[in-house]
Amino acid sequence: MTTSKKADRQPNSREQQRLETRRSLAEHAIRLFSERGYDETTVEEIAAAAGVSARTFFLHFSTKAAAAFPDHDARVHDFVTRLNAGAPHVNPLSQLRSTLDARLDGESPSRLVRYRLLAEVPELRNEDARTDRDYEKAIAAYLILHWGDTIEAEVRANAIANALIGVARATLSAGGIYGIDARAATAEILWRMFGSPFDDPLHSV
Repeated sequence: MTTSKKADRQPNSREQQRLETRRSLAEHAIRLFSERGYDETTVEEIAAAAGVSARTFFLHFSTKAAAAFPDHDARVHDFVTRLNAGAPHVNPLSQLRSTLDARLDGESPSRLVRYRLLAEVPELRNEDARTDRDYEKAIAAYLILHWGDTIEAEVRANAIANALIGVARATLSAGGIYGIDARAATAEILWRMFGSPFDDPLHSV
């Protein structure tokens, strides 16, 4: 029985170490990108700063740019979980707005540095666009689930998903560069965008 309990704990310990290494690599990558420049920073230097080998770096990230987005999968999973936690009768757009608002809450200093870097580094902008696509797919799927699997619903859902992520990207970037309150700006823009009954069907489709 003792051996079994020890074996049960071991994977958790390894997983925790893996997460700590991943976070360390990301923090050092973002710091070095900011201090030295993206092109001037090598994978070997990021790995050395984190106390690991370049081989270990590539066990965690496929590219140098990906290191700036270490928790992407976990954040998308949390976003989808929150999105689907609303009661069935809740207006899907209201649930979507509150979920997006929660996602913008408590942005860490390293993320703010990353958003400043996005304005300067094309590789990071490309990676950001790729990761945002996962949010767009999740939003569209959620709305189609509520509105029905029709061409008209798909058009509305994808349009809203693209618009929402575009707003979030714009306000977060401005937050990193100019220090504005990204959460407040996003909330105001979304209120203006969806002040009309956007969940009503399109008559033109």
